[in-house]
Amino acid sequence: MSTLEEIDRLLAEWKNLLAIASQNLIDLQELPTYQRLVGGYGYPKVQLVGITATRVIPALEAMNELFEHFDLLSETVNKANNLRSSISRFLVNEQKTNEIKQLLVGESIKLPAMRTPLAQRGLLTGAETSNAITPKQLLDVMNKAFSVARDAVILVGAAWEKFDANLSTINLELVSLQKLATSLNIIDTSELNTIHNAINSLQYRIETDPLGVSADWEQEVRLPLAKVRAELEATAQKLAQVREKIAIAEQGIKHLREIHQQAESAFAERQEKVVEYSISHNPMSGEQIDALCQWLVRLETKLQEGLVNPVMVGLNNLIVKTQEYIELEKKAVKENQVPLDMRRELRGRLDALSAKALARGLVEDNTLAGLATHAKQLLYTRPTPLNTAAELVCQYEKCLNGKLYGNHE
Repeated sequence: MSTLEEIDRLLAEWKNLLAIASQNLIDLQELPTYQRLVGGYGYPKVQLVGITATRVIPALEAMNELFEHFDLLSETVNKANNLRSSISRFLVNEQKTNEIKQLLVGESIKLPAMRTPLAQRGLLTGAETSNAITPKQLLDVMNKAFSVARDAVILVGAAWEKFDANLSTINLELVSLQKLATSLNIIDTSELNTIHNAINSLQYRIETDPLGVSADWEQEVRLPLAKVRAELEATAQKLAQVREKIAIAEQGIKHLREIHQQAESAFAERQEKVVEYSISHNPMSGEQIDALCQWLVRLETKLQEGLVNPVMVGLNNLIVKTQEYIELEKKAVKENQVPLDMRRELRGRLDALSAKALARGLVEDNTLAGLATHAKQLLYTRPTPLNTAAELVCQYEKCLNGKLYGNHE
């Protein structure tokens, strides 16, 4: 025999379970994803296809059964509650309490009859079968159906949300890559247009089959976009390297002009001040330097045409050639400076020997004086016959040393 307290406890538990289930069903129905899937609530119904249809449509159909089962369960609990209301606390009706308990814990809920397929019937099997289950068993069935529906709805919602975010990000990236291509003077952007078209064609499928479009999205959008991004970034990096090489080439040509001026000055000074010097290194012609400048201009024009790799090769060759010219001009400066340095060294040497002769009282010696005068005249004449002047200085030194040795004796 069931007591009223037991009946009241069971009724309270079922009312609480129904309240929780009702709230969860409402929360699921209020999800925008659910409303888009079933239509209504201001949303047109999405016509699902593919993998999403296979996964979601059975779950949504199960939701319809779930609502029917919820109604059956609610009716059973309400029936039990109405019976309880008819029982006085002071005059307990055992028949009614047993009936209430049977409603709440017994096989009191009759499910709609189900047609049995002919292939599953025996000779004595009916065409339809009906089942009666307990409220607890029905609640378990409802809970499983709710979990399946909830998971399917949340999975679709997450997919839509992911694709919405991806579309926004990728559209921004397409704009960014288009600007980068324009800045790189890349006219052919067909790959970006292909990706854009792929996105447009996939948008309908994202709406109708978000769970099945992932592989195509990867192949048609993500991978091609990553490829284009890598290519453009590599081109941008090469372009930066090319521009750096252009700056190096410009600086090299500027330095070459400076060295060339020094070479021309040294050559002109040598011609003006020295003759009788066999080694001569003429500076390069200005036309050779102008040719380097024209070469650089042609490379910059090719760069405007987008020929990055050929321009890089050309710049490397130009820089090498410029450096060769710089070394040649440095050599010209050095070799034209040698006879000028020799002229200065002979002057100093003659002065030192003259001072030595003066100190030894030989400065007025006719031979020494004649050699000194002749040598000094040549060394301070333009141009100086360097070999003749050097020979006179050597003779002066030998004569002075001879006289000094003779005096010593």
